[in-house]
Amino acid sequence: MPAPFTEVLVPLDGSPAAERALVPALELVARTGVPLRILTRVLPGEEESSARYLAELADRHAAATDVESEIVSREAIPDAILDGLAPGSLVCLSSHGRGGLARAVMGSVAEALLRRLDRPALVIGPHVVDEVGFTGRIVACLDGSDAAERTLAPAQQWSQALGLPLWLMEVRDPDVVPPAYTATGDVAEGGYLAGLAHGLGVEGWDVLHDRDAAAALSDMAESSSPPTAMLVMATHGRTGWDRLRLGSVTTAAIRSAGVPVLVVPAAPEGADGAAGD
Repeated sequence: MPAPFTEVLVPLDGSPAAERALVPALELVARTGVPLRILTRVLPGEEESSARYLAELADRHAAATDVESEIVSREAIPDAILDGLAPGSLVCLSSHGRGGLARAVMGSVAEALLRRLDRPALVIGPHVVDEVGFTGRIVACLDGSDAAERTLAPAQQWSQALGLPLWLMEVRDPDVVPPAYTATGDVAEGGYLAGLAHGLGVEGWDVLHDRDAAAALSDMAESSSPPTAMLVMATHGRTGWDRLRLGSVTTAAIRSAGVPVLVVPAAPEGADGAAGD
C-alpha cells in the first residue's frame, strides 16, 4: 500500500536536538521511497549561514535519499512550517530544540503547530533511541472517546504502508469507569477494544491498568513483545484523559516514551467547536 504521505518534511533550527528527527525521517523515506525535505526559518542577516547549513545537511544525506532543502522567511515558526507544507507532507519533528521548534518538551511552539495541522505529525521525544528501525508493531492508543478513535484510520494506513501489525491499546484507570462502558452496564473487560479490533480486522489488542496512562504506555513500548515501533495518540480525549488541546497523556508519553509518537489532531483549530475544548 502507498505511504499515507508524499514527502517527509523535517523542520530544523540549527540544533543537534532538532536534527534528531532526521533519523526516523531517513528511515521512513528509505521504507516508502518518498523524498525528504528539510526546512528552516531564516532571520534577517542569517540568510547565508542558513543556506550553508541546509546545503551541508542535504549533501550529507544525499547518498541515502533524495533531499530537498528550503528556507522560509517568517517570524513565527509555526507559520514558517505551515507555509512549507505540501498537500501530502508529513511533518517529522523533534520534541525539543533550541528555543524554537518545540521549546523544552512539547512546548508552546510545537503545541501551536500541532493545533493548526490538519494531519498527523510524527514527534520524536527526548528518549527515542538514535536507531529507529520501525520494526515490530504499531500501537493505537485509545480511551473510549471519539477523539481518541481518530487514531484508528491513520494507524491502519501506517500499518499497511510499513507492513507492520496494528495493535489497539487502552490504559484503564482502575478508579474510573469511562462513559463508553456505562452505556449498557455490562461491558466485559476488553469488550470495547475487541469490538473495534473485530471491525478493523485487527487481531492484537490489550488493556493495561494504571493510574498513570503515559507511564504505562511508555513501559509497554519499552518491554513489549513484539516490540513497539511507534505509538499513535490523539491530541485530546474526553473520558479518562485530560481535555487539553494536547492532552496531558499524549504530552507525557512523548516526554517519556522511547519510540516516536504519531500525534493525530482531534480537529483542526476552528474546524468545529471541539477544537477549543
